[in-house]
Parts: sequence; C-alpha cells; structure tokens
Amino acid sequence: METKMKTTLCTTALALLLATPLAAQNAETGDAGPVTSRDATYLKSIEDIDVVSADGDKIGEVEEILVDADGNPAAFLIEFGGWFDLGDDDVAVPLEALTYDGKNYVSKMTEEQLQNLQPWDE
Repeated sequence: METKMKTTLCTTALALLLATPLAAQNAETGDAGPVTSRDATYLKSIEDIDVVSADGDKIGEVEEILVDADGNPAAFLIEFGGWFDLGDDDVAVPLEALTYDGKNYVSKMTEEQLQNLQPWDE
C-alpha cells in the first residue's frame, strides 16, 4: 500500500510539473517569467525601408538582412536601380555602412560606391 501511495504522489507531482507552463528569461530585465508578445512600438519590419544618401536623396532600399554562419546579423542587402524590380541590382554592405535616422537608413557610401560593389546573386 505504501508503494502505491508513493507512486501516486510521484505521478501527481509529475503531472503538475508538466501542466505548469515553463518560464522564459525576459530579455529586457533578465528576470524569469512568461514572455509577452511585442507590439509595433517595439518591433517593426525593415523590409523595403529606403536607403538615402547623406543629402537625403534616395539611393535604394533595404531588401534583407544577411546573417553569418552563427546566425548573427552581418550585412544589409541593398537593392538599387531598376524600375519595379526590373533591372535592379543587389549589393551586400556591412552593418556599419548604414545608420538609422528614425525614418530611413542613411548610407555612409555614395550611390557610385554602391554601384562599384560586387553584385549579390542569390
């Protein structure tokens, strides 16, 4: 009888443990707890955000963010030239080549320098 009672207690404890949601570490505070979803004030997509020159002239658009073998962001893929995705070129530039001004990405490179980069071919 005593063995049956221990087995029942162990089974009950295991069931409670499995039924309890696991806590994740909060990236902002480091505290453990459930992670809530982020709203638009926290995250936004940068796909097709304009890339402008230091003078504010549009050079192109951020097409993608490229990652290295470890999954870390390594470069921006910038699309420029062409018309409605016809005849456009893509180049990869290091993350340091662009700064964000709150609306657009500002290139530290000129349009001519971007055009002289090796084209990115997916």
